[in-house]
Amino acid sequence: MKYIDLKGFFLGGFLGFLGLVIVVVASAFIQILLFGTSEYEAEYTTQELVILTIDCIIIYLWSGYIISTISKKAKISTPIIASIIVMVFAFFPVREVPIWYMLSSALLAPPLFYFGAKFHVTRLTKRLSAGTQQSCAP
Repeated sequence: MKYIDLKGFFLGGFLGFLGLVIVVVASAFIQILLFGTSEYEAEYTTQELVILTIDCIIIYLWSGYIISTISKKAKISTPIIASIIVMVFAFFPVREVPIWYMLSSALLAPPLFYFGAKFHVTRLTKRLSAGTQQSCAP
């Protein structure tokens, strides 16, 4: 249990899901503006897959950052464990997608979750070191 913070995992996962909903709604509006329609089809078009890939990048970074922010301990390992779960679910899409999209979505998850978590840790470290320097000043 020292490698995962359950509060950060579940609450961060929930907030990551809310971020997912916001990004998907925004991308649907963008798709309507760019392509004139957001009709449901059996398969994704190439344009939709490009937009979905951009969505995945944003969502993975956001989720890694939020999970790391909420976690009191294990600020890097908790988002990495969450990314492994996302990797597994990437191979069970809602609609038919090409295998290259499933693979790229799964392979992008761990590094992007890590970069999101690392961004939070770097900001936290800078904030703490700035606070230490101010309190030590005469």
